[in-house]
Amino acid sequence: MYSTACPSCGAPVSFKSAASVMAVCEYCRATLVREADAVRDIGKMSAVLEDYSPIRITTQGVFEGRSFAVVGRIQLRYEAGYWNEWYVLFDDGQGGWLSDASGQYTLTVDIGPASDAPVFEVLKPGQPYLHDGEVFTAADIRSAQCTGGEGELPFRVGEGWEARVADFRQRRRFLTLDYSDGLTPLRYLGTAVDLDSLKCQLLRSDEEIVHRAGRLRGRIASLECPGCGGPLAYPAGVATQLVCPACGTRSDLTGDQAVVLGKQRELKSHTVSLELGAQARIGGQSYTLIGMMRCQEAGETGFWTEYLLYSPRKGFLWLVESEDGWERVQVLDDWPVPAPSSNSAVRLGGQNFQKKVSYRSVVRYAAGAFNWQVKAGDTVGITDWQAGRDKLTQEFSDAELVWSRAVPVSQGEIDGWFGRTSKSATGAAKAGPKGESGGGLGVMAKYFSGAYLFFNLPITLFADGSWILTLIGLALLWWPVISNASGND
Repeated sequence: MYSTACPSCGAPVSFKSAASVMAVCEYCRATLVREADAVRDIGKMSAVLEDYSPIRITTQGVFEGRSFAVVGRIQLRYEAGYWNEWYVLFDDGQGGWLSDASGQYTLTVDIGPASDAPVFEVLKPGQPYLHDGEVFTAADIRSAQCTGGEGELPFRVGEGWEARVADFRQRRRFLTLDYSDGLTPLRYLGTAVDLDSLKCQLLRSDEEIVHRAGRLRGRIASLECPGCGGPLAYPAGVATQLVCPACGTRSDLTGDQAVVLGKQRELKSHTVSLELGAQARIGGQSYTLIGMMRCQEAGETGFWTEYLLYSPRKGFLWLVESEDGWERVQVLDDWPVPAPSSNSAVRLGGQNFQKKVSYRSVVRYAAGAFNWQVKAGDTVGITDWQAGRDKLTQEFSDAELVWSRAVPVSQGEIDGWFGRTSKSATGAAKAGPKGESGGGLGVMAKYFSGAYLFFNLPITLFADGSWILTLIGLALLWWPVISNASGND
């Protein structure tokens, strides 16, 4: 380990790795470049944005049997959000990168240059890349700017430095081609991980996160809409965009305060079965409904609604409601592979999924909190693959490819999860304007009124004064319907 004094403020600065060429003074934010046995101050590095991550410099863990420690990080921002790249140092001196994007983690190590890699500008999601006899699929292609950093790093980087990276997937394996320093990219290989599997120690405690950020990651916080002043709820440190359900204002949450991005041109009254902020208990975990999208197949008339739920312990989950019923949807870390001897099937978990249909989905309405930027008019390509009642969905845009798995669920399960009777898609579509029948109560009142008049009509006609009692009886029958309609107003 090489130690020296910061030439800017005199504080001690250490280089734990012989491969590290840069460090950021934790006291004055000076960016120090190591040159032989001296360091040179090349300016100030912006402080990293407080992002509620439990990881910090000094966090330790184990990856594939090797111990490591976190020694530095850079924070990168792209058009739809930001993520952290934590630089880790293994006991044998090799470096690696622990990527943290909204609580989803991958750990990769440098395996050398990729002289066979295609040019960055021609890469597209879904494009194959052969490495060591295995086919990897392009999942994410991004250009991002460095907005801050801390600790020690293996290369020179500063505010405004641009990273150009392409991520590829093969099952749970993860491969990154990093084009940031030239035409020939560096190749990093690893896997999707979680902090438990890494046996992480010295993570930030809940108390430390609250002290620095004022709240815990995932806890529901609120702010005023910059457009109309209405209250907006969001999971702290997770949501990067809010769409106000009242006025349609879209706000970016990746900085220290909400910044207006734009406004939905048209706001309509959308009947939904589940409301923003609804609480659910699914698989023994607590979830909050934080966002919803109304989507439509391009060129068609049918709609479906996608509800985004978040759990501080389990992350994101989708519930999709359509005319065919409900589905529970989970984004996959373990990707399917092409099925043997078939050009129209993929295989996952020992099961073959047959290709069924491809189409384009258009967002018609969005409201609530999301971990990416979404707006009305956004389109993505979708391909569905089926195996019995289970379905895999491949969703792709210009920069990203995502696989998810959908399992059908009953209306009864939805009701049980949310602890109440939620409106079904059919019931919501048939509901009339305020003050009309009142649903099931109105139907029951009509039937009972008919029966009541049938049995009491002779008495009403021939018994003096009994019509008053008959009217009172009818009023009592209709009172629940009238009360229900008044409550909805």
